[in-house]
Amino acid sequence: MPIITLTSDLGDSSHYAAVLKGVILSLYPQAYIIDVTHNISNFNTMEAAYVARSTCAAFPPGTIHLIAVDPEAGEPSTSVVMKFQDQYFVGPNNGVMSLICDGEVNECTEILHEGLFKSQYPKSFRAARIFAPTAAFLASGGRLDEIGKPLPIKDLRWGEPTYTNNCLRGKIIHIDKFGNAVTNIQRQNFMTLREERGFEIFVRSVRLRRIVTTYSDVGKADALAIFGENGHMEIAMREASAAELLGLSVHDMITIEFKV
Repeated sequence: MPIITLTSDLGDSSHYAAVLKGVILSLYPQAYIIDVTHNISNFNTMEAAYVARSTCAAFPPGTIHLIAVDPEAGEPSTSVVMKFQDQYFVGPNNGVMSLICDGEVNECTEILHEGLFKSQYPKSFRAARIFAPTAAFLASGGRLDEIGKPLPIKDLRWGEPTYTNNCLRGKIIHIDKFGNAVTNIQRQNFMTLREERGFEIFVRSVRLRRIVTTYSDVGKADALAIFGENGHMEIAMREASAAELLGLSVHDMITIEFKV
């Protein structure tokens, strides 16, 4: 059974997400639809990409991920399908696709087949007009070469951590619903650089000397560093919001000093 996931900034209190499901099911009733979230911050492509990238590995090959975070308030973008790691991603060519694949090899197709478009929906609602019909078409067995032609994706990157003078420097790329600050420092990179050395982690006013394996390793409302399920280092607090109480936000810098 084809799986279609939905990630959007359309919200749970409006009818928009339901319209997407209605369009998909009217075109392909056998589709199995899973809501990832409809609460992405408005027009936040970085947040949408982080959620989609963190989610897709849990799904089987052939899954279709609809990303409806659409920058209609800014520069218009094309509509595309990206094939990446044997899965499909349908959405705008606004940088979200390049963030999901993070520079890895991918196949991207511009959606040009007007027979797929649901013209009763306005151009400002591309999720229902183009993305949902395209997702349904793929689920029904449609091919990329029937949809359009190859197109380079708009290139955005998370930014790589830097390492100089025994210091690893990165940044916060996402704040989750618990107020945990996810950084672009990954476990493998950290462990390779650390070897057997001690270290200190600095982010704003926080100073940490260890990485825990579970939140219960610290006291309530204590700050901590931990590697999340996707391998990214997170700055968090036990049973509290690190973003709120420590004043952390996306793009804040994080520095790890290794002992000589």
